[in-house]
Amino acid sequence: MRSSERQIFSFLKRYQIFIVSAALALFSLHLALTDKKEYARGYLLKEILSYTVTPVQGAVLGVQDSIKDVWTDYFYLVGVREENESLKKTVYSLIEENRRLNEDAKLNERLKSLLEFKESLPYSSTASAITGYSMERWARTITIDKGSSDGIEKDHGAIALTGVVGRVTEVNGASSRVLLTTDLRSNIDVIIERTRVKGVVEGNGTDGLVMKYVRQVDDVKPGDQVVTSGLSGVFPKGLAIGEVTKIEKSGDNFFKHIEVRPAVDLGRLEEVLVLKENSFHEK
Repeated sequence: MRSSERQIFSFLKRYQIFIVSAALALFSLHLALTDKKEYARGYLLKEILSYTVTPVQGAVLGVQDSIKDVWTDYFYLVGVREENESLKKTVYSLIEENRRLNEDAKLNERLKSLLEFKESLPYSSTASAITGYSMERWARTITIDKGSSDGIEKDHGAIALTGVVGRVTEVNGASSRVLLTTDLRSNIDVIIERTRVKGVVEGNGTDGLVMKYVRQVDDVKPGDQVVTSGLSGVFPKGLAIGEVTKIEKSGDNFFKHIEVRPAVDLGRLEEVLVLKENSFHEK
């Protein structure tokens, strides 16, 4: 059988019900038009159409119901998807709100601790928020949101709950710059708390400190606490500077090279207290 004949045969087989129904319908119509007996024509036409059209009508109605079900399912799924999107937006909004509330709670906790610390100090101070960082080797500074309009002056000391942060080096109307203890240009008069050995702490340009001018014969050990001496006038006596971590001989064999870990984690600091005095000389 040739290809064209197979296609014709396949077409006739697939649509045989509709072809037969159409042929019977046309035949019934022909009889109705040519037969002279009205009643016989009407009855025969009715019976033939009922026999031929009813199955087709049933098939069409079945297809219609199926299409209706498909559209019903489609609109249901669309509604579910829109509801899911709405729920996702609500969840994201709640997550953001929870994050904001957590941040507010942490801020309130920090400010409460800072206020309690401020009230415990025997000298005037101003709480300030850190608004900028510079952590380069040649400049390790922070910017705070208080300035001359708040009574801040150059060389005022900045501290945190755990110890010394640095000193004010630049003042504007509503902001100031603080030189951190770890800056290479920083130097603070200190003493070893345990033995009262005096020296000067300088920044190493990264995240550590170096205590200088301590003689080889002086009693200093790893773990010793280093505090302010009160001699510079910038800080009162006894504020925490850091802890001795390493001791070596210096190049001249006369002084010790002492490394100190800062008492304040400067990289995680968010608020400071600025001491509104600069004359804390020990009397």
